Amino acid sequence: MKPESKFWKQVKENLTDIHWTRLENRIGQGIPDCYGISAGISVWVELKVIRSNKIVLSPFQKSWNFSHSLQGGRNFIMATTFPQSLLYIFPGIVAPSISSIAHCPSPNWQINMHQVPQPWQQVQRILLHSPLPSSQDLPS
Repeated sequence: MKPESKFWKQVKENLTDIHWTRLENRIGQGIPDCYGISAGISVWVELKVIRSNKIVLSPFQKSWNFSHSLQGGRNFIMATTFPQSLLYIFPGIVAPSISSIAHCPSPNWQINMHQVPQPWQQVQRILLHSPLPSSQDLPS
């Protein structure tokens, strides 16, 4: 099983209060991998597995995430390493500035999956209930 498929499996198995749909990217360039909904709250999530400290997003993915965020959508990039120890969550508005873990754009959330009690509950709270920044909140 590919690392991205393993990551998707973990998301689906651990965030069970969210009804997930995994999309094939034949639909349109830049559209995130996963769409979820829970109690009327919709969220889009792009899953990335970090290799060599880099988070690779295509120009289409950066554009879609930024544009969707500007319209008030809830969308995130979730990146992890395997074996999974750290999970990084970025709001879609910062997608154009994501390139590596060494230079994480702000704002973001970092969760140590082995040290945080109930890490997946924290992930769910972030995805569904975290306040999202607007373009004015970003560092210039």
